[in-house]
Amino acid sequence: MITAVPVPAAIWLFASALGLLGWTRRRRSTR
Repeated sequence: MITAVPVPAAIWLFASALGLLGWTRRRRSTR
């Protein structure tokens, strides 16, 4: 059930999660 479609989607999700984590961490640190 592995195709070339969910690959980029997973990468985008992973990148988004990482960015969000870093962003929230940065905001928390600033406060």
